[in-house]
Amino acid sequence: MSADAGHRSLPHTADTRIQAWAPTTGQCIAQAVLGMAKSFLDLRGAAATGEYDLHVEPGEPQDQLVAVLDEIIYLMDTTEQIPIKAVALQRQNRLSLHLTMADLATVPQTGAVPKAVALHQLTFFEHRAGQWTCTVTLDV
Repeated sequence: MSADAGHRSLPHTADTRIQAWAPTTGQCIAQAVLGMAKSFLDLRGAAATGEYDLHVEPGEPQDQLVAVLDEIIYLMDTTEQIPIKAVALQRQNRLSLHLTMADLATVPQTGAVPKAVALHQLTFFEHRAGQWTCTVTLDV
């Protein structure tokens, strides 16, 4: 992993698999959000149309990751909005994400739209001091 924070798509036979990394669990989740959006959209040139603050219940990082990605899928379905930027705000065990949103209809689609978060092979761990990594599969 080359940068302090980032994300990438991983090969998967039928679904979409995302890996994200960052110095904190909250930043890692924010990177996973962007990785999910970029897995099926071309965000270059996407115009911000609003903002959304997502407050996450305290819990284990993997549970927070699933809750956040489920909420993003719900927002896509109900508001036709997608995050194009995500900033994590973490105080103790409380996590909030400040999301800059764009209209889905205005962003070019490049892949299959995620429909759900799979719990199978979900990982979230600190692999060295100050660096968290998560990997998640999205059903498409």
